[in-house]
Amino acid sequence: MAGASVNRVVSPGPLHCLKVILEKEGPRSLFRGLGPNLVGVAPSRAIYFAAYSNCKEKLNDVFDPDSTQVHMISAAMAGIYCTFLPRKE
Repeated sequence: MAGASVNRVVSPGPLHCLKVILEKEGPRSLFRGLGPNLVGVAPSRAIYFAAYSNCKEKLNDVFDPDSTQVHMISAAMAGIYCTFLPRKE
């Protein structure tokens, strides 16, 4: 098929999509679904930071206080704790 033409569809960019959404649905539509998402994320983040803080306090006695090791190990332990926290399903 020599000389066959190909019709390419160019996707609009993200700014164009944002403009269309704002024009058709209004600014409130950008935040639709934010509430339920925050309800699900907030407890998880609270548990993470509580575990991080607790672990950091304990590791400050083992390593140099507020050293890189303390922060890295605390963050890793908090992540592990939140990942394997028993969930009721």
